[in-house]
Amino acid sequence: MIRQLLAALTLTLPIPVTGAMAQAPAAPVTVFVVRHAEKGPENPDPSLTAKGQQRAQTLVQVLGEARISATFASEFKRAQETVAPLAAGGGLTTQVIPAVAVDSLVRRLRALPPGSRAVVASHSNLVHLIVEKLSGVRLTPLTEADYDRLMVVTVWPDGRGEVVVLRYGER
Repeated sequence: MIRQLLAALTLTLPIPVTGAMAQAPAAPVTVFVVRHAEKGPENPDPSLTAKGQQRAQTLVQVLGEARISATFASEFKRAQETVAPLAAGGGLTTQVIPAVAVDSLVRRLRALPPGSRAVVASHSNLVHLIVEKLSGVRLTPLTEADYDRLMVVTVWPDGRGEVVVLRYGER
């Protein structure tokens, strides 16, 4: 009788799950934020210079195997041209969001599925705002000479954010 009682209890008691059977936490969203590459002198909407086109190719070398699932750029040619080679290599269509619509961009980035990896090409006066609104981490604004920064923003499902600032291409 005691054996039967023990057998019945074992079948009804919860069994702790450990190791590979444990529920994995939801994956974070990773967003790579860059300023557009070097631009030409023409106004009001310059294209990239030859140096800027090289930097866009360097971005492909740096992030080409990162399994990017979305690219975003402002309405300006220089931003779109910065991510164009990366988007083309991944078969992606760049989502164009007006430069002034930072809050809209951040909402779209936060709405990406867990595990997504996105690249954003923006502008020197906006990169730090995008990073701060995504992660809560404050950065010094970029200067007009800063083209080589690559902000790696990790946004966890609970809203926490982390930022690593890297450099890519020539200074």
